[in-house]
Amino acid sequence: MSQIFDEVMMKYYIEVTLIENPELVAYQLWSKLYTQLHIALAEVKDTNDKVNIGVSFPQYRFNQEKSIGFLGTKLRVFAQNEADLKKLDLKKWLDRLTDYVHITSIREVPENIKSYAIYKRKQVKTNAERLARHRVKRGDIGFDEALARYSNVVTTTDLPYIQMLSLSTSDEQDKKRFKLFIEKRSIEQSESQVFSTYGLSSESSVPEF
Repeated sequence: MSQIFDEVMMKYYIEVTLIENPELVAYQLWSKLYTQLHIALAEVKDTNDKVNIGVSFPQYRFNQEKSIGFLGTKLRVFAQNEADLKKLDLKKWLDRLTDYVHITSIREVPENIKSYAIYKRKQVKTNAERLARHRVKRGDIGFDEALARYSNVVTTTDLPYIQMLSLSTSDEQDKKRFKLFIEKRSIEQSESQVFSTYGLSSESSVPEF
């Protein structure tokens, strides 16, 4: 089992630090940074739209009782081998942000890692009326009944998020903004390393240090 874990262990990483700047507040910078990261990861995805590169937010904090959370100012990008990070070529994709972020060279993950975590996307349904209208199109129930059904499942969250811009259309006016909510959970080291093109996963872990 230890050999299996060794084979899938994230052994290399790059750390990106947001630089305090009066021109861009943190949430704006996160938006620009993460959009570029998403594009970069999409360039190396497989046929299932997955990548073997994951991210962590070392300063991530979330207090559920107080409904307060923040991502901090650091991002780590992990891979199992150095070649994958070289292929990603993050510095190229973040070239326009050189005044706003500091990017390290590729580093080795410290030995004897004691803790791991997953960073997953939390999708939140926030518009009951939109969901109800979509349900009515099936033709089997009316709007009021559909609205009553969805009012029970609609939730909100105070999790930290990054404001994203949909890249599914080239028309700037049609692009939609959405919140990429990020949830952290501490787990044991995973046996696989499969992530979305946001570098997030509900199953694959990254080292914490």
